[in-house]
Amino acid sequence: MQLAAIIVSLLLTVVGVALIARAVGQFVRYFKLGQPLPAGTRTDNPYARSVTLVREFLGHTRMNRWGIVGFAHWFVAIGFLTLPPTLAQAFGQLFEADWVLPIIGDFLPFELYIEFIGVMTILGIVVLMAIRLLNLPSRAGRKSRFAGSKSGQAYFVEYVILTIGLAIYVLRGLEGALHHVEHYEAGYFASYPLVLAFKGLGVTTLQNLVYLVAMIKIGTSFIWMIVVSLNTNMGVAWHRFLAFPNIWFKRNADGATALGGLLPMTSGGKPIDFADPGDDDVFGVSQVEQFSWKGLLDFSTCTECGRCQSQCPAWNTGKPLSPKLLIMSLRDHAHAKAPYLLAGGGKTTEGEEKAS
Repeated sequence: MQLAAIIVSLLLTVVGVALIARAVGQFVRYFKLGQPLPAGTRTDNPYARSVTLVREFLGHTRMNRWGIVGFAHWFVAIGFLTLPPTLAQAFGQLFEADWVLPIIGDFLPFELYIEFIGVMTILGIVVLMAIRLLNLPSRAGRKSRFAGSKSGQAYFVEYVILTIGLAIYVLRGLEGALHHVEHYEAGYFASYPLVLAFKGLGVTTLQNLVYLVAMIKIGTSFIWMIVVSLNTNMGVAWHRFLAFPNIWFKRNADGATALGGLLPMTSGGKPIDFADPGDDDVFGVSQVEQFSWKGLLDFSTCTECGRCQSQCPAWNTGKPLSPKLLIMSLRDHAHAKAPYLLAGGGKTTEGEEKAS
C-alpha cells in the first residue's frame, strides 16, 4: 500500500507541477497579446493597491453582499490557502505514517486552526453545492444565475474541494489514533469522533489507511491541477489564482468602483487625438486581441457565478443579452485564438502592406 501510494502520488505531482508551470507561461504570453494601457494607469500607488487587495480578499467585500453565499465562499477561499501545509504533511505521511510537520505540526494553535478551517471549508462547500443544486437552470430557468454557466466544471471543482476537506479530517482521525489520543483533546476538537472510530484498529491497518488517504488527498489535488492546466479557460478554477492580480490592477488604487466618466479612448496604449487621429489608430475593438491586457485578464478571471446576469435588466426582461454569457464567449474565443496569434497569425507583413 505504501509503495503504491508513493508511486501514484509522486507521478501525479510531477505531471501536475510540469503542466501548471506550462499553463502559467501560456497565461503570461496570452496576456501580452492584449493592447497596452497608458503608463501608470494600473500600477500607480502600489501600497494602496496592496492594501485594497488584502482588504477585499480577507473582507470578501464584494461576495459578502450576497449573505450566506459570501460567508460560505470566504471559508472555502481561506481553506484553499490552507491547503499547502496540509499537502506537505500528507507527503510526509506517505513515507512515515505518524509524521507531522516540524515545529508547527503539533503546535496547538496550528492544530486548532486546521480543525476549524477544515470543518468550515467542508460546511462552506456543502452550502455552495446546495445553493447551486437548488437554483439549477432546469428548475428556475432564466431566473437561475447559473443559466449558461459550465456546470460540469463547477461540479468538478466543488467535489474536489469536498474530497480534499474530508480527506484532511480522516487523516486527522487516523493521526489521533496513531498518536494514542486516549481522551478528548483540544487539538482534535472536531475530528475526535473519528479518532474514537479508528481506535480499535491495529497499527499496520492504521498505517495503511494513512497511506491510502494521503494518496487520495494528494492525488485529488494534483488531478485538479492537471485538469485546470489543460483548460486555461476554466474560469471557475483559475479565478482562485487570477483574482489576486485582477484586484491589484483595478482601475482605482483605493478599490473605488469604476463608475463615472469614461476613460479616454486609446489605441496602442496612447489616447486617440480625435482632431488628428493617427493612420493606424484603432477605434474600439473588432477583434479580441484589440482588448487591453487587463481586459483579457478580466475575461479569464470570470468565475461564471452569474451575479452580473442576475442584475441585468435586459436578461431579467426576457431579452437575449447576458453580460455573463458575453464575457464567457469573449474568454473562450480569446483562448481559442491565442495559439494562432502567438504563432504569428493575424500580423501584416511589410510586403503585404506595400501590396495593399
